[in-house]
Amino acid sequence: MAEFHRSFRIQILLSIFGVFLILALSTAYILVCSQRLQKISENSFKQERFIKSLQEDLEALQTPLMEYLSTRSSNALASILIDTQLLRQKIPGRVITGDKADLKERELYSLVFNYLNLAEQAMEEKRGRNISAYTMLSEEMTGLMGYINNEIDAISTVRFRNQLDAYEQFLAESGTIQLWNFLFLISVSLFVIVLLFLSISHFTNPLLRLSAMAQELSAGNFGISDMEAGVNEEMDRVIKAFNNMKNDIRSNIEEIRWQENIKQEYMREKMRNMKMEGLVRHMEIYALQAQMNPHFLFNTINTGMQLAIVEGADRTGEYMDYMARLFRHIIRNKEIIVPLRHEIQGLDYFFYILKVRFPSDLNLTLECDQTLLDTCKVPVSILQPLVENCVIHAFRAASGGRDSRAPAADTGEPPAAGAGTGEKTRNVAVRVFREEQYLVLSVEDNGRGMDRELVERLLHPQSLDESSVSRVMGLENVIQRLYFFYPGDMDVVRIKTGPEGTAVIISIDTEKEPCLAF
Repeated sequence: MAEFHRSFRIQILLSIFGVFLILALSTAYILVCSQRLQKISENSFKQERFIKSLQEDLEALQTPLMEYLSTRSSNALASILIDTQLLRQKIPGRVITGDKADLKERELYSLVFNYLNLAEQAMEEKRGRNISAYTMLSEEMTGLMGYINNEIDAISTVRFRNQLDAYEQFLAESGTIQLWNFLFLISVSLFVIVLLFLSISHFTNPLLRLSAMAQELSAGNFGISDMEAGVNEEMDRVIKAFNNMKNDIRSNIEEIRWQENIKQEYMREKMRNMKMEGLVRHMEIYALQAQMNPHFLFNTINTGMQLAIVEGADRTGEYMDYMARLFRHIIRNKEIIVPLRHEIQGLDYFFYILKVRFPSDLNLTLECDQTLLDTCKVPVSILQPLVENCVIHAFRAASGGRDSRAPAADTGEPPAAGAGTGEKTRNVAVRVFREEQYLVLSVEDNGRGMDRELVERLLHPQSLDESSVSRVMGLENVIQRLYFFYPGDMDVVRIKTGPEGTAVIISIDTEKEPCLAF
């Protein structure tokens, strides 16, 4: 039943029926008012018409009466009897008020009765063949008829005068009725207009809201709330379909955006992995070049030859054995992430060679928690390049002040003992320890430090392209590899520098796996 009343068609039919009913009631009211005016007008002239009809009936009675008195016709007699009987019945027997016109009207009725009585006496005398009697009665009737006509004219004159006052009252009453009719029509018209406006608003407001929401959707605003139903059955269907369409479009757009974000993330990851792969490959080439370039090999062999001359074959053999171990360690390994033991073992080999090459003023220290060697893993070749960077750059004399540590300055030949530093011992300390869930690797020297701008550039690389890959060496190589292996962790590597030296600190979160997807 509730859905029946909520139907759009039913509501339209009810609205039309309501307007029709109001118009019908207003028409009926106007009809009643018109009949009231007509009744007032009719009451004003009713008595005048009655007296006029009474006069006409008396005049009509004269014709058969004169015919009967002249010829004694039976038809005329029958007509007379009928007419007189009708006249007697027509005269009302009502109570007379004190009005002058009513008194004269009462006298008129008496004269009519006298006239009818004289007519009956004349017919009796006619039947008795008393010529003188009915002739005298006929003359008396003629005189009485004249007097009746005069009375009727007098009554009409009096009533006409009275009707003038009644006519003014009639006009006032008519004006009042017309005014009320006008006000009623205005009220009904306003009510109908308001009813139509409310009905139209009830039907069009949902359409306007739908139009506004459609404009919001066309502007890309899909976060608007659903439109509430409850207007009518047909409109509720449209609103429900519109809400479903809006929600489906919003879901599809969110799905497309999500897929686009996934696609962009995939492309960024792919680009990052491609850069990482290129960096790792260049790192491998660099590692071989850095460890086996002609300068390094020449200096190493030259040192071996000098040892062979000065000390004999035993020391030289040991030296060359460590050289072979280091080269084998570098070439044999093909993994990117290796156990910490593997990295420390290679560093031990490298330390032996450096101590042989620089026995007097190069102090190398390695402190490592032995329990971490087989439980922790690190990216391959991250400690050796840092130690080599310290040996080559940290103790080099520079005419412009602090060390720029530019890769182009690397010739593979370390500075001479005490060069630019007086008799100061060159210390390089490597420490490996655990701090909560972090594996900390520290390479520290007591050299002359680094420029702040260079530290900032190394820790915040702008991009990696073909023009810069060939120059990524040593410390720069290690930093960028760490950023690739541990994305999002900008504190994975830190550089502390000052006049007393430089410390490169690597903090690897052991609870997170390195990124190797490429």
